[in-house]
Amino acid sequence: MKLLTYGCMLALVCGVTVSCTPGEQGEQTRGDELGERSFEEPVEHNLDELTSRIAGLDQQIRSMIGMAYADNLEQCRLAEIGHRPCGGPQYYMAYSTTALDEEALLELIAEHRALQTRFQQENDIVGTCEVLPRPQLTLQGGRCVASPTAER
Repeated sequence: MKLLTYGCMLALVCGVTVSCTPGEQGEQTRGDELGERSFEEPVEHNLDELTSRIAGLDQQIRSMIGMAYADNLEQCRLAEIGHRPCGGPQYYMAYSTTALDEEALLELIAEHRALQTRFQQENDIVGTCEVLPRPQLTLQGGRCVASPTAER
């Protein structure tokens, strides 16, 4: 009996709360008067768009770098890609200057980093603040490779 009474009171309170919310029966909320975005409008749309752009840029960077074929080590470079919340790159990737437009690649990397930084700041993203050691560039089988350095 106590449970039934509690349930009825809860339903009554919820019913009153719902019927008292602003915006019903022709009332305007303060945000509507100012032409601001309604509380119910999904912010996720912008979030999804931003994460999709970041993922797309990441894929473009990886595709542009490809297999990173080179004739010698002087043609190899190391790209710092992405941004960690505490600073530094998300990861490193070796690329070759022989078969790609390096300026275009660096522009993609800069845009990717800027968007990722923005995403992290706008969403209060935190990280583990670990430092990724900078890999060493090597030439293996005619390809530029980012090899891990020895741990100290």
